[in-house]
Parts: sequence; C-alpha cells; structure tokens
Amino acid sequence: MDTNNNASQTLFRFVSLRNPQLTETKERNLGFIHRPKGATGVFDTAVTGMSSRSSKLGEMVKATRNFNNTGFETEKKIEEGAFGELLNIGRKLSKKEVLETGELALVKSYYKNLIDVNKELTAAGIKIFVQLWDNYIYQIVTQGDFYVKEAISHILMAIHVGFAQSLDLTAKEIVKINGEKPLEKAFDGKIVLPKYLFSEDSTVAGSVSSRGSGEALNSALTVKTSKRLESEAKSVLVANKALHRKEALEKLNAELEKLQRKYHRSREQAYEQAYARYQEENREALEFYEKKLAEIDSKITEETPEEEKIRLYEELRQYEVKPFEFSYQNEIIVGELKESLSPESFALFVTLFAEFDEARAFEDANKDGIRILSDNTLRVGTQTIVLDEEIQTYSDALNVIGSNISASMQTALENSPLLQQQYVNIGGASVPVVNTTARTPMAYSFFAHSVMGLSGSGGFVNFSFEVEDVSWSVANARIIATTDTAGSFEENYDNIQVIDNKITLPVSLINKFRASVAFKIEIIFDNGSIAFADLGQQYIKENVSLTGMLTLKRAAIENPQEPEVITIQKRKNFGIKRLGVADYLKVVQSVHAYVPGEVSNIENVMASELRHKSSVARDYSEITDTTSKSQETEKISDTTKTSRTDMQTEVAKELNKQQGITAYTRYNYGTDAMKFEIGADYANNTAQLDSTRQAMMKSQEITERAMERVLTKISEERVQKIIKEYTETNVHEYDNRGKVINTENPDAAQPKHITGVYRWIDMKYKNQIYNYGKRTMFEFMVPEPSRLHRLALTVAKAQVLTAPVDPRTAPERAWTMPNPKSATVEQIQHWAQIYGVSLDAFPAATKQVIHNAASVPQTNDDFGVDYSQITIPDNYAAKNASFSCRSTRNRGGGWQGSRYSEIVCSNLKGDMNGQNIRGDVNFDYGVSGLNLTGNVSFQVKGHNVRNYNIKVTVNCELSDEFINKWKTESFNAIIKAYEEAYQKFLEEQARLDAEQKEKEEAAKERQGNFYRYMEHDTLKHNCIAYLLQDYLTTLGQVMTNGAEDTTKMDNFQVYLNDGLDQYAALAKFMEQAFEWEIMDYTFYPYYWANRKSWQEFYLTESMDPLFRSFLQAGMARIIVTVKPGFEAAVQFFLETGLIWNGGAVPVIGDPMYMSIVDEMRQPTGEPQGKYWITRVPTTLTILQDKSTGLPVTQPLPIFPEDKPENCENPKELEFETSFEQRDVQLSRSDKTESTLD
Repeated sequence: MDTNNNASQTLFRFVSLRNPQLTETKERNLGFIHRPKGATGVFDTAVTGMSSRSSKLGEMVKATRNFNNTGFETEKKIEEGAFGELLNIGRKLSKKEVLETGELALVKSYYKNLIDVNKELTAAGIKIFVQLWDNYIYQIVTQGDFYVKEAISHILMAIHVGFAQSLDLTAKEIVKINGEKPLEKAFDGKIVLPKYLFSEDSTVAGSVSSRGSGEALNSALTVKTSKRLESEAKSVLVANKALHRKEALEKLNAELEKLQRKYHRSREQAYEQAYARYQEENREALEFYEKKLAEIDSKITEETPEEEKIRLYEELRQYEVKPFEFSYQNEIIVGELKESLSPESFALFVTLFAEFDEARAFEDANKDGIRILSDNTLRVGTQTIVLDEEIQTYSDALNVIGSNISASMQTALENSPLLQQQYVNIGGASVPVVNTTARTPMAYSFFAHSVMGLSGSGGFVNFSFEVEDVSWSVANARIIATTDTAGSFEENYDNIQVIDNKITLPVSLINKFRASVAFKIEIIFDNGSIAFADLGQQYIKENVSLTGMLTLKRAAIENPQEPEVITIQKRKNFGIKRLGVADYLKVVQSVHAYVPGEVSNIENVMASELRHKSSVARDYSEITDTTSKSQETEKISDTTKTSRTDMQTEVAKELNKQQGITAYTRYNYGTDAMKFEIGADYANNTAQLDSTRQAMMKSQEITERAMERVLTKISEERVQKIIKEYTETNVHEYDNRGKVINTENPDAAQPKHITGVYRWIDMKYKNQIYNYGKRTMFEFMVPEPSRLHRLALTVAKAQVLTAPVDPRTAPERAWTMPNPKSATVEQIQHWAQIYGVSLDAFPAATKQVIHNAASVPQTNDDFGVDYSQITIPDNYAAKNASFSCRSTRNRGGGWQGSRYSEIVCSNLKGDMNGQNIRGDVNFDYGVSGLNLTGNVSFQVKGHNVRNYNIKVTVNCELSDEFINKWKTESFNAIIKAYEEAYQKFLEEQARLDAEQKEKEEAAKERQGNFYRYMEHDTLKHNCIAYLLQDYLTTLGQVMTNGAEDTTKMDNFQVYLNDGLDQYAALAKFMEQAFEWEIMDYTFYPYYWANRKSWQEFYLTESMDPLFRSFLQAGMARIIVTVKPGFEAAVQFFLETGLIWNGGAVPVIGDPMYMSIVDEMRQPTGEPQGKYWITRVPTTLTILQDKSTGLPVTQPLPIFPEDKPENCENPKELEFETSFEQRDVQLSRSDKTESTLD
C-alpha cells in the first residue's frame, strides 16, 4: 500500500509589483532580432537631415513617397523571389513548429555566405539587410500590405536562426544571457525596431531666440467668442454709466454746496461792511442833521402855523443825507460757475439746466472755446446757451441734482443683476450649482465710454479678460495711457481675484480723456506669468468696444543670447506611468515531517494494580464575551483528529485584517482575490531577485503570524480538555496483575510498575512561493475623477434651491450695503421690495417754510420787540433762509423826510440784522449754515414805523437724525427678513436632503452594483482619454445621423466609410488590450482638486461609502493590467501612437521596453526563491511505547529534502524520524468479560 500522500495545497495568493528586470540588450541576446550595424537606409537619411521642428515619423512618411519597393510589392512576389525558402522557414518559426535538420543547415549556410572570416557582414550582406529592413520599415510607416510586412518579418526570423548558429552556443557568456538552450531562444526572437528612427528625442536645440521662455498667445478670436465678450461688456454698460453719472452728480452737488455756503457768507459780510462804511462816511452829516432836527422840533409847538413848519423843514432839507442802499450779485452766475467748478462739473451743470446740441457744442468748444455773455448766458460756437430761468438760487439747483442722483442710483440697481447662489440636492446633500461660462483664456474686452459735453472729458474705460482658473489671480495690473487731455500717465491696480474665471479691472481713466486714448496694459499674475497688450491709439466717439487676445509669456530667460530649446512632437503620454511587472504569486504548502512535541499526559500503573478509568459525557457550553465575538465548536473523542485547513483559515484572516486597513479608499473591481502589493521604484539587474526576496519575507511574516494564531488556538484546546465533560461513557482498564513471561529470572517475572508517557505530535510544513502569471501594469493619475459624472448629471428644476443673498455682502457694487450708514435710500427700497418688507414712507428730501411777520406799530418812536415763531416740520432741519422786508415810515409830526425809520429782525443765528434810513425801510438778504429744528423764535423791533411785513423763506432738509433712524430701522427690518428667508432656505434644504437620503437608503442595495459600474465606466473613460492623449477630438466621432433633430426611424443611417473602420479598430484595441474588469483604483481626498471645487467635492454625500469617495476625490490613482498577448502592441502604441494591424509586433529598441518583452516570455509555475519551514502543533497524541495501528514502512510520515541548501534555515530540516517502529500490536484479551461487570 502506497502511503506517500504528501499532497500540496495553496495557502494564499498575492501580487508583487516591481519594475522589470533589465534584460541583456547586447547583440548576443538571441531573444531579440536587431538591425545589423551599418545597415542604414533611406529612412535614416530622412531622419538625419530633418528640421528641428519636425518629427521623425513625419519625415519618414515623406520619405515613403519616393521609396522603391521593387520585389516586395506583394507576398507572392516575395515567395517567388530569392527569399522564398527563408520565408517558408520563417513561417514555421512563427507557428512554433520544429525545424528539420536540413532547414537549420540551410539558414546556417545562408548566413555564412553573408559574413567574412571575421564573422563581419560583407558588402553584399549589408545590402541584403538594408533591402529587408527598409522594406519592413516602409510597411510599418505606411501601414500598407499586412502580408508583405509579415513575410519580411518571417525572413528576418529565419536569418536570425542562421546568425545564432554562427555563434559558439556553448560559450559561457552566451549561456549566461540565453540560458541552457540558446538556440531555442533564437527560435522565438522578437524584431527590434531601431530606437533612432522610432523614438523621438526629448528636445532639439533650435536657433529661435525669444524674450521669454514661454510661448506667446496672440491668435485671433473666433467670431463667437468676440460676440460673447461684446455682449457681456454691453450688459454692464448701462449700470456702469449710471454709477459714473451718479458719482459725477455727487461731485457737482458737493461743489455747489460749497459755493452756496461761500456765497451766503460773503453776502452777509459785504452787507455789514457796506453799512458800516455808510455810517462812517456820513457820521458828521448824520449827527448835524440830528442836531438841526432837534432844534426844529424844539421850535415847533402846537401854536406853530403849518406854513412855519413847512418852512422849517424846508431849511432842514439842505442838511439831508442820502439813505443807505445795498445790492449784491445773483447767486447763479454762469461765469463764476465756470471759474469755480471743475470742468466736468461745469459741463454737467450746463447739461442739466440748459437745452442745446451737446455733440455740436463739444466740437465747437474744442475749436472756439466758451464765451460768457451774461450771468445766465454763454456762447459756444454759433450756439447761445441760456440757463433755465427757474434756477435762480443754489437751493433750486441742489434740489434738481438730488433728484438726478436718486434716478441714477435707481437705474444702476435695475441694470445690475443680483447674483444668487443656487443649490441642488445630490446624494442627500446640497451642492452649490456652478454656472460656469465657457471661457477663452487671455481673451480680453476693452470698452471706452465718453460723454459728449462741453468739457469732453467725462468718460471711463472698462477692461476685463478671461483666464483658465483661480490660479491666475492678478498680483499687479499696470495701465500705461496717453490721452488728449491728461497726457501720459499710469494707473496701477493690485490683488484682483478671479470671479467665474474672469478678471475685471476697476473702472479706469475716469475723466482723463476727451476723444483719443493710447492704451497699453501689463499684467503680472500670482503664478508668475506675465501678459500684456498694446491697443494702440483709439479715437473715442461716445463708445468704443474692442476684443482680442493678450500676449502671454513666462519669466524672461537668463541668457537671451542662447537659442531657445524647442520641444518637437514627441508623444509624452502625460498622466500615464508604466509601473512595470506584476508577479501573480502564491504560497504552496506541503507536509515536511511529523515530529514529537511536548509531553501531553503520563499514566502510572503500579505493580499488581488493576485500574479503571471512565468518563461520563454531559453537554457543556461556555461563552466568553470579549471585544471581538467568537464561537468555537470542538468535538473530542478517543481518536483525536487535526484539520489541515487550520493554516489556510488563519492566513485568510490575517490577510483580511491587513486588507481592511485600506478598505475604505481601495477597491479591486471584479475580483475576489486577496492581494497585497510589494513595490520597488528602481530598475536594475537584480530587480526580480530583490522583489522575490521581499515577497518571501512578507509571506514568511504572514505564515508565522498565522502559525501563532493556530498555536494559540490549540493551546486553548488543551485547557478545554480539562473542563469538558462527555456525553458517552469510555472505559479504560489498566491490568498490571499478571506475570512477565519469556524470562527465566523469577524476580524479573514479578509484576513491575509501569509508566506510559503521551506526547503531542507537531507538524512541520514546507512553504514555497510559485509564480503563476505576470502582467504589465500601467498607472493613471486622474484629477477630479468624478467630473465627467457630475457634468452628465441632469437636475430637476424642482430640486433647485436659490439661497437668499445677504445685502451686507452682495457681490455687485450697486447692491452692497454693509451697514445702515453707507446704505442709500434707493438700495434700502430695492432690498425691501426683494424681501417683502413694508417700510415707513420716506418723506420728501426738502421742504420750504414761509413765515410772515407783519404788524402796524404806527409810532414815531421805538417799538418792539415783536415775537413770533417759525415752526420747522418734524424730521426736518432748516439749512438756509432768505429775508424780504417791506415797511412804511410813520408820517406823524411833520414832513416825512425829516425823520429816520429803522427795522431790525432776527437772522436765525442768534443775532439781529436790519436797516435805518430816512424813508421806508426795504431790504433782502439771506443766511446759510443753519441746522434748526422745532420752533424757532423770530423777533422784530424798530423805530418810526407805521407798518411792516417781513417774509422769511426757510429751506429745510430731512434731518440727519431722522435719516439715520429711518435707515437703521429699515436696514434692521431687511436683515431680519433676510435671516428669516435664509432660515426657511435651510429648512427646505434639510427637507430635501432627508427625502433624498430616504430614497437612497431604500435603494442602497440595488444601487451598490450600479455605483460600481458608474465608477468603472467614468474612470475607464479617463484612462482611454489618457492613452489617446486627447479628450476632445478622438472619442465621440459622428458615425450615425442619430443625434440630428430631423432623424427618424425611416431615415436613420450609419456612415459607412474608412472612418468607421479606423474608429472600430481603435475601439477594439482599447477595449481588448487591457484587463478593465480587474481595474484597481484608489481615491485621494478633495484637496488635490481645483481649489474652486473644494467646497463642491467636500459637501458631496452618498449612502454608498465607496461612491462617496469617488464623488469627493480630488484625484484618483488607477492601475490597469495589460491583457496577456497585448503587451508588445500596447508598448508600440504608447511609443508611436499607431495601432498595430496584426501579426508579430516588433519591439522598439528601448532597454526598458525590451526588458518587459523579455520578462513576458519567461515561463510561469516555477519556484521563486528558497522555501521555508513552519512548525505547527496539532491535537494528536502518541504513546511512547510499541504501538501502531497502520502497516507502514515508518512510524509517522517524514519527507526528507534532497537539496537542503535551498532552505532559508537548513537546521530546521528533519532527515530521520524520531519515532521507532515496533511490531507490538494491541490484541484482544483471552477474557470474555470486563472486570467491571
């Protein structure tokens, strides 16, 4: 009976990732077919003389146009030509058929005829190789006749076997490179394309000099982009013009208020000076007049006749003094306004308060200037401009300007769209909707607006341009301008941020040009790049709009004398990294030996003793609660068994434990194999050995850990035996009462004490790593892997929420009101309308109070003081006032010219003003700089007045206290309404989030696989785009008319042309060349994405944790393996960008490339490195005595190793069994009953 049943088992499998071991690239490596030295042809000549900006492939394509392929036009011609026999032998080699002795002799003889005694190619031999290789390269470049290309490759394979036979195949170096059977390796030779022809150089030195080391973007804009830029510029023009006019009106208002205060102050001062001068000049005359008047009064009595009185007063007439008279200039005098106001404000004033042809006046003012004709009339050219007669005072003008300011602010608000953020519910979370406009980086928009007025300088410039992303924020923008009014100057702007991939400079060149601007701009970005534009001289007539491209350059090169390095058309394969070779390894375990372990039990039976041992079985269970829950079931009987899957079970647990560390962010699509990776980021001649060593160390570590777990488990089982009770009854009898037979010594025949020792049995396992497959691996680093998925989402309108805008932080300048003080009335009214706030009506900005103080004193003496009150309306304050006095002198006591009359009244500043003359008192004057509220006392007194009437006109404005109070209350009401609206928005958002989460929870199980497919297809799309190095043009070709609006079932068609075949070939290659179904990917967090997308990615939520990682990922690392058999075709595609159209794929002469190809040809299933031994305790026991129950050639199995030097630690090996085989067997007693009966 054969008892050698040492069956092996696979303990676990894993993947070891490493770079390929560099193969020997010398010509003595018979696994590759190189082009012989000196066999250069027409394609080498074409590449050698190419332009610095050309590609090698492009030059070779040009060379094919004049190439002569005589004798190689068809496969049939090759068969009938001189290479026919070689072609047949090569075909057998390609089919892996065995060559006959005669065929081997033929190729050996053929190659021998091509070389000389020194084994160097003769001229005829070089000519043959040039012919073959040129035609072979011709077929590759043109991708012409597939069968001709295959025929030439077969001929080269046959000649290569002849070359191999010309070598000393027993030489040490040949055997070292090619193995024990070098000729067999030559049978499977791979053709190597010359690297010089098919691998582009990374850089070629050119003779182009440049001011910068970057490239200049100065291409023309498309019509569509220009129209979009112009449309966006016009959309903000109305608002900017309104804001510009508002600012100009505010400037005019401030200047007029200043002039008003100056006018009233100077008029009052002039009045006081004139009256004082009058008094001083006529002081003696007035005193003499008063003296004479007193003498006449003393002479006149009641008896004095009337004629005498008249005579006396006629005598007084000669002493009479001329009465005081005062006059002052009007408030509004156009000449003084022209001198006092700024040119822009004066032009605006005339525009507001006069009617004329502004365009014509603009031209005439430039030619002839402005002539002042009178206080309210001026002439510009042939136009006579007269101010509105209703505007007589500054107050009249200020009221009109205030109305215009409000209207301009209203226009700006109405034409500034309020940008509101919208949110959409995706995956149970609200994500901001990004409405990004398609941008053209460095496309600019220049808009100049000029107001046609008398000054001609009321204009501004808007300049904006588009950028790629937020990394293009502006550090400094410098505008260099030369205008017809301001000359040459500069304006600088710093720290301008990107909004919606667009930079908008503040309004510039305000009121600094009339009709022409020379505009240059230089922009320094925060990322170090520089852009500039020179728009030249622009002649402005109302509006000028320009679009174009900025010139972009990087920092200047250090030595401008050196030629610029020009990168030519080399396929870069950006984002793709060839990781190397993935070894699919497994650990196979087999039994090495059974060895005795520790003592498990000792039975002692004394001499002449009969001992019975029995056990009663009962059901017993024990549950131990720890941090991890476990449940074990153990069956124990007299014959204890061991499980050979213990190690496999514990290894699987250990691997699962390690794999669980990265389970959240790592997923192996389409496979259930447990894997761990061992990588090496270097490539050298010992890469495979180093990788094997690391794999063995890792495998040993895992098996040792698993062994410890088994050991712990068995140790617990040994303790359990003490406390377990059994349900069945087992009886053991130890009868030591008999005598020892087969001895002649009477003493020795007496019973002896007997001791039985039981030992545990331990097993030693042999562990060996085997390679059962290899794969070429590629790594793709994809930023924002979920972007394609996000862009494909269509959101229902009902799920879009619009967030209310905080008035304090509104994005548009016209809307922002950070606090009540800075808010305008128009802004408050607009925000109140948006949030439905009812405001208290805002009163009129100004009011006029007219007070008449009239009385009939009818006295020749002093009278007064007469008191009255001027009531200022609530919420208003008096700012200025005018006084108009009309009175009549009392006639009592004689001729009217002989007595003076006087009227004095309050000036509302705490003093009194008036006049005294010998006649009726009539005067007008005004005051400004008031701030009176409530009731104001008005006093009048005088002398010799019959009656008087004083009209006081008080101009009032809303008080600062009321305006601040109204703004504060209204502002607080609006903010409260905003906060309520925002709270309602949050509640609605939470409701939608909860509904979405409930829906996702209900569909969680169903959607799990759906999510995996979504992730897989999206990542696969990115990887294929990387392989093509093109996202926009190659994929998504139009192959049918199905996407057209007019397509129906009866007119649907597929476009059958060459493009279909090429597109189908590309699709087949991309889908079949890679093992997409076992794609491995790892997601990196959101902060590796575009900074603008951080919030969008961070707030993304999904009930599926892996899909949430996909949506939140800022970058993904994707590893894809190449399907076996496609390695060479993939490498050829990555190097040339061409899809191999079948047949044996040639190898590009790149050492790394050749190393991968060489490794893929190595056989699998062979041991990797040395094996190692592990010792595992079992639950088996053995009695140290003569006992065995199975006829065997050895007591317990042992399998000695033939090559102990292959073991990591040979001292652990067992070469002889520790158990002795004896012929003693258990036998039945001659007694028929038990002693227990």
